Amino acid sequence: MHRLRKSVRKRILIAGTCIAVQVLVLFVCQMAVRQLTERKYKMMLEEKDAVLETAGRTVYLTRREIRAGESFTEENIERRYLLSEQNPEALAVEVIGATACADLPEGVIINTALVCTREVSSTERKCVFNNIGNAGCFAAYTVVDVRLRYANGENYCVLKKKRLQETTEKQDACCLFLTEEEQLLMSAAQYDVEMYEGAELYLVGFTQERLQEDAISTYLPSVQVISQLREWNEEYQKSFDTWCDRRRSLERRLSEHRKQRLDGMW
Repeated sequence: MHRLRKSVRKRILIAGTCIAVQVLVLFVCQMAVRQLTERKYKMMLEEKDAVLETAGRTVYLTRREIRAGESFTEENIERRYLLSEQNPEALAVEVIGATACADLPEGVIINTALVCTREVSSTERKCVFNNIGNAGCFAAYTVVDVRLRYANGENYCVLKKKRLQETTEKQDACCLFLTEEEQLLMSAAQYDVEMYEGAELYLVGFTQERLQEDAISTYLPSVQVISQLREWNEEYQKSFDTWCDRRRSLERRLSEHRKQRLDGMW
């Protein structure tokens, strides 16, 4: 009986020892797994924190849709801090006063490729015209040529690749930024419209502004305006006589056309 009790105690002791060892091993394993998990997630969190720190950007966002050629102002853009993977060097730093190179929808981050710094001439002024035939057909910031068509069919480009600006005046008004030289050309073209019956100023738009070349035909202003233009343009200085001869030839052709109309030939 004593031996039996001793054997039972021994078995109980062995079983208890095994259970204790198993519990200890389980505890050690849990601690090891927990440490490994904490270390793994800690590394992940550190990586995420590093990404968040490096991804922070102070950028300019568009408040509304901006058309190509429109100037960036505090009304159409806003400065905001957000997370972005874009290269910081590609993000625009100062955009107020610059112009958009392409149409931008609302909420777009403005980068340097979308910003153009328009060179402003010292003589450039904002001019509004009300006698350009189809100005109401073009939206603001459209790139256009201003052309002059005479009654005899001759057609010349007065201004090349000009961008229309917004205007609060009549819907068919045409607003342009023009230099002194361009203002003289427009003044001469308006004079021709009044002088020669059937002459008309009108706009033509580009289909692909960046891919298309300038217009070929060049407007021939009056001799008086050519004399003024040679003060700013070397082309008129070098070829003053040639320009004057070409203008006089144009005036003779227009006079002949007018005479033919009066004689009933047209």
